[in-house]
Amino acid sequence: MALERKITYFDAPGEENTAAVLTIARERAKELGIRRILIPSVRGASAEKALDFFASDSFTLFFVGTDPSRFSPETKKHIENAGFKLVFYKEVDYQYSDEVKNAFRRFGQGTKVAVELTLIATQVEIVEPGNEVVALGGSSKGLDTALVTKAATSDEFYELEISEILCKPRKTKT
Repeated sequence: MALERKITYFDAPGEENTAAVLTIARERAKELGIRRILIPSVRGASAEKALDFFASDSFTLFFVGTDPSRFSPETKKHIENAGFKLVFYKEVDYQYSDEVKNAFRRFGQGTKVAVELTLIATQVEIVEPGNEVVALGGSSKGLDTALVTKAATSDEFYELEISEILCKPRKTKT
C-alpha cells in the first residue's frame, strides 16, 4: 500500500514561511489526531505567532528556546499564562552528536531543529516515547520546516523516526 502526501517546498529558509508552516502543521496534526506541536523560538517572536495562531485550537504546545537571557520575558509569561511549557535546550540533559546534527542539516537547519525538539520534549517527559508529534524548525528567524516525528529520548535515539516531511526549504543555506 502506498500513501501519497503533499510536501510544500519553500524557495529559501526564513521567517517569511512562518504563517504557511503553522497552517500546514495545524492541518496535518488535525488529520492525524496529533495533539502535541513542538515549537522553537530563540527570542520569542515565533512563540508569539504560534500562541496567536493556535489560540482557538486544543493542541498542547511545547516551546524550546536557546537561552533565557535572549528570550522575551513577556513571551515567557504569555506561554506560562496559556498553560504551556517552555524549556531552554541548554538546560536539558540530552545527547545529540555533532555528526548527527550535521547529517540532518543536509536537509536544512529546520530539520535539525525539529528533530532536536522531539528529543528534548521526550527527554523532559512532555511527550512519551513512541508517540507522534508535529515538530517545527527554523533557520535563524521564523519557522520554515514541519515534520511528523515519532518521539524518543536521546538515550534511545535510534527509535526516533521522521514519519513525514510536511514542509521545508529547498535551499538549505541562507
